[in-house]
Amino acid sequence: MMTGFRGIPSIAICGARGIGQVHARIFNELGSKVCAVLGSSSHSAAEVGRKLKDCFGIDAGTFSSLSELLDQVRPKALSICTPPQFHFDQIIAALDSNIAVFCEKPLFWDKDITFDQMQEKLVCIENHPNRRLFVNTSNAYFIDKLINRIASPEDIRSLSFSFYTHGKHLGRNIAVDLLPHGFSLLLRLLGSRPITSLTENFEQHAWHGCFNYGKCKVEFDFKEGPESSKTFAITIDQHRFQRVQQGQGATYRVFLQESTTGEKIEVEDPFNVYIKRFLNYCNNGALVGADDFSEAAANMRLMANILLEGSR
Repeated sequence: MMTGFRGIPSIAICGARGIGQVHARIFNELGSKVCAVLGSSSHSAAEVGRKLKDCFGIDAGTFSSLSELLDQVRPKALSICTPPQFHFDQIIAALDSNIAVFCEKPLFWDKDITFDQMQEKLVCIENHPNRRLFVNTSNAYFIDKLINRIASPEDIRSLSFSFYTHGKHLGRNIAVDLLPHGFSLLLRLLGSRPITSLTENFEQHAWHGCFNYGKCKVEFDFKEGPESSKTFAITIDQHRFQRVQQGQGATYRVFLQESTTGEKIEVEDPFNVYIKRFLNYCNNGALVGADDFSEAAANMRLMANILLEGSR
């Protein structure tokens, strides 16, 4: 077992299928008690509960109502892995109960959301008196490992990001799913800059966008589908780095491989890094700094510049 974070006795997982099972596994490995899971129905919750028990030895209560979960279990933290249209209400419910939140990206989204509605929801979260919120845009951690190998931010003139997954999103929904990763890289590397000269195109299993991010030319190339060959590659000016995985389970390792030299830079799994950071914050609060809201809100506003009419 990894170094434990015993200061959090309990965490609940909203939406424990798919990525939620990954959250449950990592929290459990880090020593946090996964006390409950929320499913879309009592049947699906029970099914996930059995799988967590069989695969990871996690003995969690199962619920199909978030209000019942929060009232009966009173977890110290909530991990939100549901579809993004449910995130906002679940975040507010947790904060209203003074429960810290670790949320999957994007912070929230809905296919019918307007720019003004998005801004209103961001203000609501920002001003919540109990706000303790982190968002899983963990791939930004790769930038931390590259920063000493590339030009200084003010000298960077181009960045391209290719991300191909086996995800199930189609058309423009691929951008909703993967833009938070791209913008997390840009925010970590260059900070917040204006988007101009946007062009985008998409088809059933692919989304492609080009734009200027301040003085930096950016290209995002996203694909999702069962036939996609998994790819995660960042090119900054002339330097291309590709994510490489080796091993499984206890032998699992992550590298960034520089394409020209073949050099492999070992990187701690960014997902683990972000969950550790969340647990450290929950244990120590203000002693370790601010939560993730400002970065998450900046990411949302950049998404709006791409996806919402009237935001540019």
